[in-house]
Amino acid sequence: MDADEIRRWREADRLFTGWLDQAETDRDRWLLAQNLAAELLQAVEQLIEAHHVAETGFPVLEHMAGADEGQPVARNQLAGRQIGDWLLMEEIGRGGMSVVYKARRIAVDFEQLAAVKLLGLAVLGREGSQRFEQERRLLARLRHPGIAALIDGGIADDGTPFLVMNLIEGETLARYCQQHSLNWSSCVQLMVKVCDAVAHAHQNLMVHRDLKPGNIMVASNGDPVLLDFGIAKLLDQDVQQTHTQSRALTPGYAAPEQFDGGAITTATDVYALGVTLKALCRPAKELPRDLHNIIAMALRPEAGRRYPDARALGEDLRRLLDRRAVMATPDSAGYRLRAFLRRHRGLAYAVSATALALLIGLGSALWQAQRASLQANEAQRQAARATAARDFLFAMITAGDRERNEVVDPPVSEVIARGIVELEDTPLGDPALHAEVATLLAQMDTSLGQHERAGKLFDSAMRSAEQTHDVELLANVRIGQGLLANARGQPEQAIALFEIALAEAATLAGVERERVRVTALSGWTYAMENLGRGQEAQTRLAKTLEDTGNVLSARQRNELILMQTIVTPDPSQRMALLSRVQEGHREHPATPGDRLFLASMMAAAAIQLGQLDEAVRYAQQASVLAERVHPGNTNRRARIYNNLGTALSAANRMAEADAAYATAEAIYRALGDLHSPAFAALVHNRGVLLRDLGVAESAVPLIAQASAMAAAQFGQQDRRSLIALRNLAMARAEAGDNAQAEQDWQLALQSLPSAATAQDRYNLFMIGAHVAALAGRADRAQLRLDEVDAVTLSTPEVAAVAQRMRRDTIAASVLSLNAKQNEASRMFARVASGTDLTEAGVWSATWRHHLAFAEHLARNGDAQSARAQYAKTLSLLEERGSGIQSRLHTRLRGSIESQGDQERARH
Repeated sequence: MDADEIRRWREADRLFTGWLDQAETDRDRWLLAQNLAAELLQAVEQLIEAHHVAETGFPVLEHMAGADEGQPVARNQLAGRQIGDWLLMEEIGRGGMSVVYKARRIAVDFEQLAAVKLLGLAVLGREGSQRFEQERRLLARLRHPGIAALIDGGIADDGTPFLVMNLIEGETLARYCQQHSLNWSSCVQLMVKVCDAVAHAHQNLMVHRDLKPGNIMVASNGDPVLLDFGIAKLLDQDVQQTHTQSRALTPGYAAPEQFDGGAITTATDVYALGVTLKALCRPAKELPRDLHNIIAMALRPEAGRRYPDARALGEDLRRLLDRRAVMATPDSAGYRLRAFLRRHRGLAYAVSATALALLIGLGSALWQAQRASLQANEAQRQAARATAARDFLFAMITAGDRERNEVVDPPVSEVIARGIVELEDTPLGDPALHAEVATLLAQMDTSLGQHERAGKLFDSAMRSAEQTHDVELLANVRIGQGLLANARGQPEQAIALFEIALAEAATLAGVERERVRVTALSGWTYAMENLGRGQEAQTRLAKTLEDTGNVLSARQRNELILMQTIVTPDPSQRMALLSRVQEGHREHPATPGDRLFLASMMAAAAIQLGQLDEAVRYAQQASVLAERVHPGNTNRRARIYNNLGTALSAANRMAEADAAYATAEAIYRALGDLHSPAFAALVHNRGVLLRDLGVAESAVPLIAQASAMAAAQFGQQDRRSLIALRNLAMARAEAGDNAQAEQDWQLALQSLPSAATAQDRYNLFMIGAHVAALAGRADRAQLRLDEVDAVTLSTPEVAAVAQRMRRDTIAASVLSLNAKQNEASRMFARVASGTDLTEAGVWSATWRHHLAFAEHLARNGDAQSARAQYAKTLSLLEERGSGIQSRLHTRLRGSIESQGDQERARH
């Protein structure tokens, strides 16, 4: 679709929305008054027609694909024909690419009725019946009470593709809601069930693409059932059409990316669910503001700003029905204030957490008032400051609508938004107090991923702090700005800010100096590690610990030791340092936050040491503490779940790892934090997990996104960028894109710095050999294996069990490609013997080994053994894949059948 056509359809969609908002009796008059150009009017009329189709569920398009233009197709003309095992009875629906008949199964001893959908021949596309069969098998795996089950299908004798689904007796969703005069709450309850069904498909990596009220029936028991799941993909793929009305979508319900040719994701279905929800609830005279916000979030033009999937939308609808705070809110702080004022929630957990943080931040004012009791003027000033702080605190957290008695906790972001407005509307008379409050709110916004708003608050705090000439206060504001720069992926700026704060700390005395110094050094260490300057940081931290002696408190010493672990490359030394901190916690009880940080660090070290059960235990301990220390949607909680996913993945607990990553991603998306280094790390980790589960085609876009973000934030030569790029090369190779995989690998090689570690060189050449072997380039794969062996010779510890297994699998594949079949067979047979699938990375290396072995045997004509290896590969993938399906799963099943056919043919 060209740019003009895209603009026309977007304008038509806007006008269509306006048409829907009119009373039914006024719609035609309103449309005529718009005085539209002919092409635009035609587009709007097509949307209106699609709307009528979606509401009735019975499209009345005048021709089937492949019929002569302008020649109407008579109804029921196929009645009495046999398709497969089914006798067509009567036509019950028709669309531009299909017709649906009620049918009866014949040649069986029992009565079975079903709906048979006959698809246009264009569905077969360029790849013919093979792709249709693959998609049909995938659809048949969906098993959910809210999805009409696919029970049969195939290609008829005349070449017509057909699908057989459960026959759902009932009414379309729109008609059901209209005839029963359902209120908005009842409509939302139905949509929650619809979301559950769509979420089941999303969890199986399937997208509907054409959700609308006409594709949702309400059965006799009152439950909604989705029809045609996956059919839109069959209609859309490989059908070379240029007109929107010919594509596998309904314009009134299609997301912008479907018009623009963008990526079709689970967010595409969310958009259609939002349009459906809006249409069902439209007759209601008044809708709750939260419902408006839920619909608006589902209908956002940018896919990345909608709910990530149907599960998230359904959860927010449940929150609405339960009278809890919903995730969907407009972006303005003004709205968050109005929402907060609309409902008095009480001082429950989220508010209490905010109040506690504020009290901690402002506690110094109260303490200083007591300390100055002998100096009357100073005491009065500090007492007034403490009173102002108290008044501000309670004005912020007790604002509410006294006319309603809802008791629902607000998100912390709402409380912060209220604090910001309060700060702007009633400026505090004391600049120091203003700076402290603004800094605290900015720090909380940083933890919520609200970076732009945090930056403005820090600027405001700095202006007030500069009026006071209070060095400690100025240093604290700079530390906050440095932490924000770290969160934004700006380590150079962070280091500059921390260095200024450290210089200011040097002018302070006693306790204040050490408190500021330790806090600044903590953030500075993160920034130095991110710039690859960990050795410098390690030296400075060691000298600080040596120089301070007994000046530091036990907690401050532990914090600096923890910072040392970040820049200590050897995992054994790191674990020794962490054990010192753990011992210190036994002597001096630590806060939950300190225990959380320690547990996270110990999990990471345990992974590197291969202590996987311990790693999972520490990571789970951290996640429990995170729910207490950082409740709700905070980026710190998201990072903890990202770390938990990493530990579970290393321990080969793939389904649990994916669930942890999903939790982290949902938090980041709720925060709108989609550009930070932490989010890039999560996207990368989840992509690698999917790749290791054999779902390379879904892994590629995630790792590609992470790679682009890392290169933009840290530069192409940064170690994080190189890791993402080499993993992207491997994912693309496994997805079948060999040319692009080779380009990515070559770029990673060119970007590899001369000072790269032996481990990084080993991993890069190992993946390069893997990419070359998958492309059938034995010579290139062997050259890269030679590089791997050279690194191993000089640094033996780089090769763990899984890495050695991958190396030998590639070497055996090279022998096979070079027609050295006997040598290859012996090496393949030797590699997998005695492997322990609980070791880190061994499970994914094992299924890849069995797949490579199967390909070798198939090339060598040993069909029976090849079939066994293909089956073993599929078994391993299904064992850990938690129902996930991919092109690899389909290919393996096809290979098992093919090798079985060959074996039977020989006998």
